[in-house]
Formats: sequence, C-alpha cells, structure tokens
Amino acid sequence: MGALSTLFAGIGNRASVILALSLPLCAFLPSKISEVLLPYMGGIIIGLITVAMIRVDLSRVLGHLKSPIALLVVLVALMLVFPLGVDLVARHFSLDTTIHIALVLVACAPPLGSAPNLAYLLKLDGELVFNITLAGTVIIPLTAPFIIGMTLGDQMAFDQWALFQKLLITVGSSFLIAVIVRKMLGRERIKRSGLQLDGISTVIMVVFVATAMAGVSVTIENDPVYMVFLFAIAVVSNFGAQFLFSVLGLLVRSMVGRFSSSRGIKVESVLSFAMVAGNRNLGLVAAVIPIVFLQEILPFLALYQIPIYLTPLIGGLFYGYVLKRR
Repeated sequence: MGALSTLFAGIGNRASVILALSLPLCAFLPSKISEVLLPYMGGIIIGLITVAMIRVDLSRVLGHLKSPIALLVVLVALMLVFPLGVDLVARHFSLDTTIHIALVLVACAPPLGSAPNLAYLLKLDGELVFNITLAGTVIIPLTAPFIIGMTLGDQMAFDQWALFQKLLITVGSSFLIAVIVRKMLGRERIKRSGLQLDGISTVIMVVFVATAMAGVSVTIENDPVYMVFLFAIAVVSNFGAQFLFSVLGLLVRSMVGRFSSSRGIKVESVLSFAMVAGNRNLGLVAAVIPIVFLQEILPFLALYQIPIYLTPLIGGLFYGYVLKRR
C-alpha cells in the first residue's frame, strides 16, 4: 500500500507533464483500444467526478452560496440559453449532423471538473467556478434530456427518460461514492493525500484520453482536411465561447455599474463565468448517449481536449491582459 501511495504521489507531482504528453501519445494508439474502452466510458466519468468530489467539503461550499439568484441566472444562461443559441447557429449554417450534435452536447454539458483548478491558475474566482461546476453537475440530469430533446430530437434518436436515468445514475453514484470515501478517510487524511488524489485523477484522465484519442492518427491520415476542420470547430467552440461571454459579461458589468452605487460585479467573476462557458465536461454527456452517436462524435471529443489543455496558456494571456486593464 505504501508503494502504491508513493506511485500515485509521483504521478500527481508530474500530472501536468503526463497529461500534456498523453494527448499526442494516445493519438497513435491502435483504434482497437478505443473500441475496448468505449463501453466503459460511463465508469471512467464516474471515476473522474468521484475523485473531484472526494475533496469537496459540502458544508463549506454551501457557505459560499451567498447569492443563489445570481448562480441560478448563470446556470440558466450557461446550460439552457446558450445551447439553444448554439443549435440555432448550427441550423443557420447547415452544419454537418455530427458536428451539430457535438456542439449542442458541449453547450449543454456542465463545466469541466478541473475548471476550479484552471480558475486558480488563471487568477480568477475559483470559489465561484467551483459553485457553478458543482451546481451544473447536479442539475445536468434535468437540463440535458430537455435541451437535447428540443434541439436534436430530429437528428438523434434517443429515449429522454433513459438519458435522464443514466445521467442521474452517473452523477448520483459519483456523489455517493465520494461521500462514503470521505467518511472512511476523514477530512485530515484527505487533505494530506492531495498528491495521491492528483495521481489517481491523472491515471483516470489518461484512460479517458486513450478512449477518446486512440486511432485518431489513422483518421487524420485518411481524411486530414476533415480533421483540420473538426479541430478548428473544437477550438472556436471553446475559445469562441470564452471570448463571447467575456465581452457580454463586461458589457453587463459596465451597465450595472452605471445604475448601481455599490461596487458591482467583479471582473474576476465575469471572466470566471466566461472560462467555464468554454471548458465543458463533454465526456459526461457523451458517456450516456447511445454508443452509435458516441462513436460518431468521438473524433470531436478527442480534439476538444486540445483547447482545454491550451486554456492555461492562451487564456492566461487574454485574462491577464483584461485583469491588468480593469
């Protein structure tokens, strides 16, 4: 057990390097690996959410929910209004069915589980991002079936009730396992095991990347033009959403500031909201849709990981520039 703990701590200490290397390396794995792992995507996602939730002190999180109305407005904009807008844009430009499905699934997915870590790295409001991420993950079984039914019902045959059940089981089991593990380990031991938890999370993320990216190099060789186009769509969908919500948020902040004598909305809060708008947990939604559609959007799911990994670099330049000018 000591050796295993040391191993996970070592992996956790090198998490950023391992994850960065996993993207190009997993692309050259044989597609057979992806085919074997694909049916277990739900379990992989449960593992990722569980490890993230183990560290969460729910009583402390609830104490930060000082403005539930503001959080509700954010969630409505992020997980209801935005996906409906994405669907309208996709229909207007008559995008390919696979891309249309992928973009709507991204837009209705909750924020990335590692979004709070990204927020701290970018010097944004980590606590706000955590609350949005947690709340978005909790309500996804209610919002996703409704949105997908409204937007993709004519393109993707699926059972809304079955999708609701799968999402509820995925999210609910993750929270339940996390609560049990927290009770078993205790708060202090969890605090001391940060590196080990980072290591476990990194291993699961590498398995997830392997599931999504195995065989991508072959697809690139067979149809490089389409893969370049798909990559461009993935980058635009991520960074485009971050930029759009940054601009809209700053405009709203400016308007509120004119009519309010209080300090108004913080720039960090606006940019935090923008950051989570682009970085979504597509894997959670993808894991519960019928496998035939999952296989279709798998190349997009793989390429979508790249702008996520580039957010600390590109987002750091953009958000750093905005924060300096406030």
